[in-house]
Amino acid sequence: MMNLDKVVCNCLGVTNGMIKEAVDAGASTLEEVQNATGAGTVCGVCIDDVERLVEFFVAERDK
Repeated sequence: MMNLDKVVCNCLGVTNGMIKEAVDAGASTLEEVQNATGAGTVCGVCIDDVERLVEFFVAERDK
C-alpha cells in the first residue's frame, strides 16, 4: 500500500495523496496535475516521480 502522506514535492509540500486527489478529480497528465497541485513547478527535481505517480493513479482510476 502506498503512503499517501509521503511528500513527493518538497518545494510545495505536495504529497502522494494530493497527486491522487488531482487525478481522481479528472487530471490525466503531468501538466494537469502540475496545474492542480503545483508539484514539480518550482525546482523540477520531483518531475520524474510526479509523472510516475500520475501514470500509476490514472491507470488505477481507469481500471
